[in-house]
Amino acid sequence: MIRNAAEVEFFGTRKNIAFIKAALLLIVLVSSMLLVPREGSGESSFTPQNLISLLNQERIINGLSPLKTNLLLEKAAYTKARNMLQNGYFAHTAPDGTKPWNFVKSAGVEYAFAGENLAINYTDADELNRDFMQSPTHRENLLSPLFSEIGIAIVPGTYQGQDAVMIVEIFAKTY
Repeated sequence: MIRNAAEVEFFGTRKNIAFIKAALLLIVLVSSMLLVPREGSGESSFTPQNLISLLNQERIINGLSPLKTNLLLEKAAYTKARNMLQNGYFAHTAPDGTKPWNFVKSAGVEYAFAGENLAINYTDADELNRDFMQSPTHRENLLSPLFSEIGIAIVPGTYQGQDAVMIVEIFAKTY
């Protein structure tokens, strides 16, 4: 079973780079430790915030700037996830021909570049991040220097008669 898919559409100084990478990594690691729910708190660690934290750790390790959360991209990701559940598909292009970029534009986002990663039935942020990093197309989106913002939706529902969780990550460089 395909559990994830990736697609993309395209429309500093080197001095002290090691220090900058190390400082940014430390900031992300400390931030992520503060955001991780405590044992027994009843909170799930599978949240958009935790996925973004893991992703940004990977970006910093690879010399890239962290992505910023964009509420309009979150709206587009949520709408796309709901559309997939309501219309019974798991793909970048909907059965009616709607492309990921239609969801981005409908959310009011003006962008120079945009990309989308999809996943289904993951419940662990570390596992999803690891699988995305091992997939060349997902990794390309996660580590693209073209993107500066992200919106993630994790939406439970029914897919093919079974309980399912749709995960949509939308990346962009906005105007």
